[in-house]
Amino acid sequence: MLDLLTEHIGRADETPRDVLNYVTSRTHKLGAYRGGTSGYDDEAQAFAAAHFHSCGIPTRPSQVMIFAGGAKGAFAAFFAALMTRRDHDQLHHAGGVMLAPAGYYQSLRLIPALFGGSIDVVPHLTGTSVRAWLYSTAGHPHRCIYVPLVNNFSGEVLTTPRARAIARTVLRYNARHPRTPVYVLADDVYVDSYLDDVQGHPIGSITGEDLQNPRLGAMSDWTLSVVTASKTFALPTSRISFATTTNPRLLQALAHYRTVLAQGRVPQVTELTAAAALCLTPPSWVADWNRRYRRRLDDLSSRLDEINAVAGFPALTIGRPQGGWYLPLRINPKLMPGATSSMDAFSVLLHAARVALLPGELFGYRDYANGYVLRGTLAVSPDDLARFTAALKATVVKLIGPDGPEQVELAKRRARQVADVDAILASCTY
Repeated sequence: MLDLLTEHIGRADETPRDVLNYVTSRTHKLGAYRGGTSGYDDEAQAFAAAHFHSCGIPTRPSQVMIFAGGAKGAFAAFFAALMTRRDHDQLHHAGGVMLAPAGYYQSLRLIPALFGGSIDVVPHLTGTSVRAWLYSTAGHPHRCIYVPLVNNFSGEVLTTPRARAIARTVLRYNARHPRTPVYVLADDVYVDSYLDDVQGHPIGSITGEDLQNPRLGAMSDWTLSVVTASKTFALPTSRISFATTTNPRLLQALAHYRTVLAQGRVPQVTELTAAAALCLTPPSWVADWNRRYRRRLDDLSSRLDEINAVAGFPALTIGRPQGGWYLPLRINPKLMPGATSSMDAFSVLLHAARVALLPGELFGYRDYANGYVLRGTLAVSPDDLARFTAALKATVVKLIGPDGPEQVELAKRRARQVADVDAILASCTY
């Protein structure tokens, strides 16, 4: 890290020790602070660049940007850069469209709309689905693809074959259509949070050499890779993000909108603490957390098997996440006659079990053929998990009884007293 910092800010005759003495002894002037960062972010940039390098993503400290507001700060600047056009004092919302897999980061869903954009959702993000989308939206000048390293709902990990298939499709398309290229927003915040024997492959690290065609160039030229310290590295109080791209024009636009959209300046101690968390958190800690989540998942699976035995059918099932620590819970429609959406299933559990989970509609799920989907978490204590499953069991017993349909209708009515659920669901487009 110190070598990167020396390369970034050191003078020709300075050694890494000279640079270290400089950054540890300098004093900060209020006038040096600028929008979005502390104004003295070179140390944090060097730390973050070292982290990106460890992920295979090429960058220099000068190509690392630090955003207030966590990942959403970087996301907002990205969409502003892609979907707006500035002509002196005139700012035009050109709009745009983002392709995202079902299970996308739920807080992302309204950010493109701020700049006149929308979201197209596909069940699975693959080279094939990306190719079909690119040609179905051919000619649109403002397009991007949201590529999560770990799906925010299902926990599916972006493996090397899938990452390369998507990258090959994007690089080939951009080579053939240089006037209307597609960009990639790479959400890498769950890097190294893997529960199964699987490894994620950040898409920003892929090059034409990896695809046996060096002329295709590098994905980092079309990708904004975003990381935070709040997920894998367990520092949620640091609400900043680090992002990088090797595209000079994109970097320039991001710098502009970071300043425009920043609602506060980040103290340097926050920058450095987050950067240190990225680089200095022992891998053994991360591995231990992953083992704990895996044990929670195995324990929960056994408990749900017991509940389903009581029900006499697979009332509650879980898809096995490969990464992250979220719980994708699927509810058999047979358990809740009269329910028509995951939002209804959410309402029933909230009413009958006093358990609150997030409904799948927030993540782009609209197909209920295989049941209703809700998201929970594995990042809880064994006692909390026991209370959760006990509440689920009691609710299942209640719902399979003679009063079950009445309980479902009561929960639906209560939800509609709070909000116009039907109108909200009818208006959902992504």
